[in-house]
Amino acid sequence: MYPTLLTILFTLFAILAWRNLRLGLILLSGLLPVYLLRFSIGPIPSTALEIMILICAVVWMIKLIWPDSPLSHLDTPLSHPDDRRDLLVWLYPTILLLIASIIGIIIAPDTFLALGIWKAYFIEPILVAIMMLSTFNKKDWCRCLQALSITAIALSIFAIFQYLTGVGIPIPWDIELRATSIFDYPNALGLFLAPIVVFNSILIIRHNPLPLPLKKGERPHFELPSFLRRGWLCRSEALQSEGRGWLSLISIILGLIAIILSQTEAALVAIPSAVIITLLISNISKKKKLVLLVLSVTLVLFSLLIPFSREKLLLQDYSGQVRLSQLGETMELIKDNPIFGVGLNGYPTALEPYHDSTLYEIFQYPHNIFLNTWSELGILGLIALFWFGFLILKTISRNLKTSPNVEVVTFAIFSALLTIFIHGLVDVPYFKNDLAVLTWILLIAFIALSYQKKSI
Repeated sequence: MYPTLLTILFTLFAILAWRNLRLGLILLSGLLPVYLLRFSIGPIPSTALEIMILICAVVWMIKLIWPDSPLSHLDTPLSHPDDRRDLLVWLYPTILLLIASIIGIIIAPDTFLALGIWKAYFIEPILVAIMMLSTFNKKDWCRCLQALSITAIALSIFAIFQYLTGVGIPIPWDIELRATSIFDYPNALGLFLAPIVVFNSILIIRHNPLPLPLKKGERPHFELPSFLRRGWLCRSEALQSEGRGWLSLISIILGLIAIILSQTEAALVAIPSAVIITLLISNISKKKKLVLLVLSVTLVLFSLLIPFSREKLLLQDYSGQVRLSQLGETMELIKDNPIFGVGLNGYPTALEPYHDSTLYEIFQYPHNIFLNTWSELGILGLIALFWFGFLILKTISRNLKTSPNVEVVTFAIFSALLTIFIHGLVDVPYFKNDLAVLTWILLIAFIALSYQKKSI
């Protein structure tokens, strides 16, 4: 029954992708959690997400080589010579990352498992990014980002249902009543929701400033920002509805509730941190920046006065001690393997000789974005990570001088990427099927919307 149902669903998706590849990719972006549907094709393990990506890839390649393909007439960054030149700078760190990942396969203790990770965390996400870059116009990017918000809402609703009923929470998270939604563990929910919550928050904050004090006799009034009433991101008639504007607000509210119920503390720190940093480097007035900075410092100082939050921030609780112990052991491991790391999926095995704190388990990854990258991909992977970071910051600086709409969208996506980075300081924000694709979708959307010459 299960194989038959999957076959029917994949067939329907293939028909949809053939008729409208861009719609298929948008649907794909809204169905990232379907990687949880796992199966094997002969000896090769696979997921529903992987099959959907491969279906889109086959359709994309056929339509690219098809005579007079409709893909050749799309208004994308690749259709403008100036944009193509600008995009070349992003190709170099991508190639370096792929080289590092191939080396990671070669030195991995289990080549078969390493190949599976390579295709799921590198080849397929980059392929999705290339397909979107070569086919999406501005309206498509809007719908893609909307699809992510809709997914966030659906995941959040189920997480809230879990918490209220206790139904569907896997062991051992049911003891603490930590919501996981459809995922296997709570942090997976926070890692997925946090960037989307921050993205929508920046959109609303930058277009809906804090209300001014009311004059005598004036009644309070709330109205969606005109930016949202116009259709959330685009000046498209198809998207011009106030209901679409509320999508951002609903995803923020429900997403925050779900993250709180999952008790993903790193996400609760990453969200306000990313929002504050993004606003501080944006084009708001110096007075507002000063007020924001004072409020931020006050909040941090107040948090340090509370014993519970102080223990969390200074890593003095049990979870923090586990992280510190793991950090020390991982650094010893890196000292002995500084150039190439230990290969894809090689960390748990390689760490065993260095694991002195037997009270703590050995995790799949070091739970730090730099050490995750260094241990899996070596120094080349770490260089690629810094290279991407440099290009993102350079692009943000350039976009401060562009039209306001482009700046807001760019900053909103930048804030989502910043959330991934901050959260990654104490977790694993990339090495997971849905998170890898999500990261590349956000990155390629950031690139495309930054370099397209026409105003949004």
